[in-house]
Amino acid sequence: MIVKTEQDLAEAVKSATGPLRIQGGGTRNIGNPVDGDVLSTAGLSGITLYEPGALTLVAQAGTPVAEIEAALDVENQRLAFEPMDHRALLGTKGAPTIGGVVATNASGPRRISVGACRDHLLGVRFVDGAGTIIKNGGRVMKNV
Repeated sequence: MIVKTEQDLAEAVKSATGPLRIQGGGTRNIGNPVDGDVLSTAGLSGITLYEPGALTLVAQAGTPVAEIEAALDVENQRLAFEPMDHRALLGTKGAPTIGGVVATNASGPRRISVGACRDHLLGVRFVDGAGTIIKNGGRVMKNV
């Protein structure tokens, strides 16, 4: 099942009668695979707000990292934590998504000097295991 809205995602989780296998870009198929219905966040894609002057970007979970990096590049900006692309290492395909990066805190070699992915988040909205939409933080950072 591919969800298109945050509300659809919440309803799908809330109404699930068994395990769900959450999938974004399909780049990581290792670890402890869940034998359950596939719930794809690929339909939750796109940059919904980008304010280069405020160094603020809002994107949905299924947004490919390449799309975000391309938008930032136009403004001569980048993701400081340099998210790693594990596809070659893991032998997987698909497109890494920002939801996967945030969920796994995937950070590259600059992590030691600039911090990890989570250190650059001002806020996050997500659906928990009970199907509740949770919002933490916001878009405003003081003393930049």
